[in-house]
Amino acid sequence: MIYKYYSRFKFILLNIFGLISSAEGIVLAFMVGNLTDIATKGTYQSIPRVITITLVAFLITFASQLMFNYLKTDAIKTTNTYLRSKVLKGMLNATTEDNAEALGFLTNDFKLLETNRFGAEISIFINLYTMILALGYGIYLNWLITIIFIIGSCIPMIVSSIFQKPIQKSSENWSKANTKYVNQTKNFLAGTDTFRLYQKQDQAVARNSKTINVLENTLGKMNLINLNVNSAVMFVAYISTFLLPFLIGILLILKGFTTIGALFGIVQLSNSFVNPILTVLNERNNLSTTKNIVRKVNEYLTQADQLEDSSVTDFKKLLVNDLTLKRKDQVLAAGINLEIESGEKVAVIGPSGSGKSTLMQFLMAGKYGETQVIELNGTVQNPGTFSSIFAYASQKPIIFADNLWFNLTLGSDISKEEVNQICEKLDLSEIVKSKGYDYSLGDNADQLSGGQLARIELARAILAHRPVLLLDEINASLDRQTDHDIHQYLYDSTLTFIEVIHHYEPADLKKYDRVIDLGSNL
Repeated sequence: MIYKYYSRFKFILLNIFGLISSAEGIVLAFMVGNLTDIATKGTYQSIPRVITITLVAFLITFASQLMFNYLKTDAIKTTNTYLRSKVLKGMLNATTEDNAEALGFLTNDFKLLETNRFGAEISIFINLYTMILALGYGIYLNWLITIIFIIGSCIPMIVSSIFQKPIQKSSENWSKANTKYVNQTKNFLAGTDTFRLYQKQDQAVARNSKTINVLENTLGKMNLINLNVNSAVMFVAYISTFLLPFLIGILLILKGFTTIGALFGIVQLSNSFVNPILTVLNERNNLSTTKNIVRKVNEYLTQADQLEDSSVTDFKKLLVNDLTLKRKDQVLAAGINLEIESGEKVAVIGPSGSGKSTLMQFLMAGKYGETQVIELNGTVQNPGTFSSIFAYASQKPIIFADNLWFNLTLGSDISKEEVNQICEKLDLSEIVKSKGYDYSLGDNADQLSGGQLARIELARAILAHRPVLLLDEINASLDRQTDHDIHQYLYDSTLTFIEVIHHYEPADLKKYDRVIDLGSNL
């Protein structure tokens, strides 16, 4: 993944410096082989030349290692930053149900991606460079012993391949257990006040401990399999890539087919044969543990790339005929006909459980319902494909961990004068005056009343300039006077909206252009 999301120029430099730094083993083998031959042949006058070449080569590899370390760190940081941002964008394009496991993915699974894939990818190609350079120099010293080393090196790879499926399966089990743990813990923390009220903290901890045990057991099994596989591969590798070639090399020396210096040089290079192979196989195992995570990342990236600006600015009419609302295969209401034109106000009424809020979800996301005909401005539409015409405010406002200005504008370029005007209409001016737009709602949202938070979300919906407002019992947290003032503003405005209302007087319904009674569709 590094090569896909990192600068091409920097990636090339990363490879160049990695290639040079990986020649360190060759420099060491050059020194050992030449000094051994000098000692056995007595050609001491060659020592200064060998030492000079060795020191210069070590300095070059050291400087290259420093540059490689910087580029490796930068590559992982850049890739991680890009993917985290892009994945979040994909998550924000999904539904709340689809994002049930999103927090665990970002905090834990993604961390495994950083440690077991990004670093592993770089480590693999650097170790391959080390092995290729070592093999090349080994062939130069003695091709026969080097080929024996190569043949012996294939055996650990075969052993490692046998264990790939168990490693991947253990990783999948850990990922599932981790997601369950994160979701349960998040849910328990959200209910802190309830546990404290009923003094059931110990019971919550005991319940969570069972999930922790499952998590730790799956993690332990995954780590144990990895460690055992690495131990088995290392055992086989030292026999096949060190012991046997060394014995054969001794026999070749006795037969006069090579020198002691060449053998010692190749033996020194054996670390550059064996260690890279072991590292590559180990990193391959690490890559296997992230296979499902990569698949999930790619799904989110695809969702992020599907974001399109499909806003409808010239809204005229929305028509929905013969709509049936369902949840969990239970019909809430049937035969619903909805029609709204630009500037109209539509009320949706009905008893609890009749599908009022479900109707809002159907309009925005196309879920929980089936219909014969949907027309937008006279053009037939599929459910869930025209959500960009709606803005939404409800009795349970969504407040973000940011300042008041972001919660009102969601980062849109809106003039302060317009925001001030809407805040005044919705009785938010006092909050703005006393606390300012920089007031943090992440830390202080609980210091505002439910009615104030509801009005902040309503202001956000209005400031979004969407053609149709969907209002789901926005008066649930408002006092009578504030409710009257805000609704009077909405009735007098040119805004188009569909409002779910629960508590109302018969006279209130006369203020709407249309009324849909879901109670009559049960």
